[in-house]
Amino acid sequence: MDKSRFYRVAAGSLVVALSAAGSQAAMCQTAPADAQANVAADAKDKSAPGDVLGGDIVVTAQRRSENLMRVPVAITAFGGESLKSIGVSDVQGLQMATPALVFPSTGAYAQPYIRGVGSRLLQNGLDPSVATYVDGRYISRQTAIVLDLADVQRVEVLKGPQGVLFGRNASAGAIRIITNDVSDALEGSFRLSYGNYDAVQAEAMANIPLTDALGVRISALTSRRDGFATNIVPTGYREWDNKNIDMIRGKIRWDSGGAFQSRLTLGYWTQADNSGNDNVAVGIPSLTLGLANGGVTGVGRKQVATALTGYNHKREYSGEWVNSLDLGAVTLQSITTYSDLDNNLQFDGDGTSARLVDAVVFEKSKTFSQELQLASGTDGRFEWIVGGYYFRDKTDFDTTVDIGPRIISQGQQNVKTEAYAVFGQGTLHITDSLDLIAGGRYSKDIKTVDLLASEHLGAVTVPPTPYSDRQSWAKFTPSATLQYTFGDNLLYAKFARGFKSGGFSYPAVNQVPLRPEVLDMYEVGLKSQFFDRAVRLTLSGYYYTYKDLQVSRAAGTGVGIIVVNENAADAKLYGIDADLNWTVTRELSFTGSLSWQHSEYGDYLASAKAYRGVLAGNATPGMVDVGFDAKGHELLRAPAFSAFAAVNYEPEFAGGSLPMSVTYAYKGAFDFDFVLDPSTSVLRQKAYSLLNAKIGYSPPSKQWTVSIWGKNLTGTTYFDDVVAAGVGIRGSYGAPRTYGLEASFKF
Repeated sequence: MDKSRFYRVAAGSLVVALSAAGSQAAMCQTAPADAQANVAADAKDKSAPGDVLGGDIVVTAQRRSENLMRVPVAITAFGGESLKSIGVSDVQGLQMATPALVFPSTGAYAQPYIRGVGSRLLQNGLDPSVATYVDGRYISRQTAIVLDLADVQRVEVLKGPQGVLFGRNASAGAIRIITNDVSDALEGSFRLSYGNYDAVQAEAMANIPLTDALGVRISALTSRRDGFATNIVPTGYREWDNKNIDMIRGKIRWDSGGAFQSRLTLGYWTQADNSGNDNVAVGIPSLTLGLANGGVTGVGRKQVATALTGYNHKREYSGEWVNSLDLGAVTLQSITTYSDLDNNLQFDGDGTSARLVDAVVFEKSKTFSQELQLASGTDGRFEWIVGGYYFRDKTDFDTTVDIGPRIISQGQQNVKTEAYAVFGQGTLHITDSLDLIAGGRYSKDIKTVDLLASEHLGAVTVPPTPYSDRQSWAKFTPSATLQYTFGDNLLYAKFARGFKSGGFSYPAVNQVPLRPEVLDMYEVGLKSQFFDRAVRLTLSGYYYTYKDLQVSRAAGTGVGIIVVNENAADAKLYGIDADLNWTVTRELSFTGSLSWQHSEYGDYLASAKAYRGVLAGNATPGMVDVGFDAKGHELLRAPAFSAFAAVNYEPEFAGGSLPMSVTYAYKGAFDFDFVLDPSTSVLRQKAYSLLNAKIGYSPPSKQWTVSIWGKNLTGTTYFDDVVAAGVGIRGSYGAPRTYGLEASFKF
């Protein structure tokens, strides 16, 4: 790790934070609606230090500021302080505290699944089933989803299809990251952490009121860590599964106290590392093609063996401009977003030192969206919101593979996506206790694909080029909810439809365009508060019917990267989610949550990987596709049972307080891919659990805190992903035991 560079960045971040202390300006105006929600949620989260689920968090899952316990949506929500206390520092870490969420990753490719529904390795031309948002900006690429959570006000995991208000390909659900808005007060913070593997992270924030109407907020983060695995091939890059991230975000808020408010957010992050890229061969050694060709592989979590000499480069510029105009009876809001993503990624597709599937991915993506919302007030018998949405994405993509004697490419595929939607939702207060909520969204997606010869020097393009195609898909997705409120309880019954656009595989030539996938959900839920709201309980039972499920799988029988995407037949799922939060005393609280589900495919003639040698009864290495009848088989990456528990305790005494937390997460067994016979049993992830803990000290002023933390304290071994391909089976391990010290300061 380049420590000198880290300390320069950390020092610069500290200067940014401390420079705010010199400002004497103050803001006294009311924040915009979204900002009010953020401030309220943050304040309530701090009022209950142990409230991991944040029962009093104000959420905007229905595009209005509402109490979490009054929203007829299955949500797991976390305040920013709660995330820190339970050791969740990035988006992928949310799976530990959200039983219904499974979040595998293949190198830079994030693969979130909610309630068993998600997307695997999506290259150019397809979209994730779980929609991820930072504030109002939709992130279309899997390679840009795994984000560090810096200066975050809250995170919402919306379970089930969000086909009306967050309709952009949210067939499975949505992950919403809401960052802290500009506040009225002069404030700042700085946090520094050091841990094993030489892990150093610094985070700084400064909120500066410039005038009564104008304020800015600047957040910065830098994070460095040595690799969890070392390359045993001396000519290859030494550090694998390391970390090297920098991020900065600036917000400007204008609020003159009148009808108009405006907020501009500009962001930049860059990553240069091999995070999550520690692939090793985990199948039968004698039948693994790379090993049979004289290669070697790493053993366990601490080693890799690859001839690759580089690392991943990712960077993104982003912006969001929100303007709100109060017209009296209605409010008009405009949300404009933009992002520019540039990726240069690499990974070893067979997990050995042999040059069989050493791949480099070149990806460039630019997105723009414009949304207009018109919303009524909330003081009448009927509330409503209507809007229109436009989205444009242009992504250029090329994969080159070093197979030893030559470098091959499947071509440069350029995909342009344009999406249009109109939506509306209304709430009729039938009585003071009974409400009917109904809405719908009409979406139309148009995708154009061009496949050209690779532009990279020396690469031989394999598929025939040029090739072009254009397809469009349209769908209406309704939603209806009947909710009944009695005392501190909310009972609801809901129907919702989710839609994910069709698309193209990579390469698109000789492959049929995918049809959209459609998910219908029937859900009943209960949200209750007992004992003066000291106990909060949420229950939801759901039944899904899934049509034209889009499935990705590794195909081919030899070297090269071949991913086939297809529409599976119907599938069905049903299950129960439960969350419990008990504030025992002001100092002690308990949180528990669980997810149980049953899932199965309908008529689906799929394929599974099998070893050539096992089929032939000899020692022939490599794998082939074998027909597999998946009817009745559980959905991939869909554990039947998962759970989470946390205890937070912060005893106070004359000299200060000792904030401490212990968290436990359990993930049930699930299949990464279909297991044809015992020879490929490594494709099934066994059930595993993770234990985290943190203890600290704060003085009576709570202006600073020092803490000791530990993650995966029992040293559990598990996989982030396991993939079967023509050359064998490769796997990437999850993080080992980590621990360290942390100091934070705020003013």
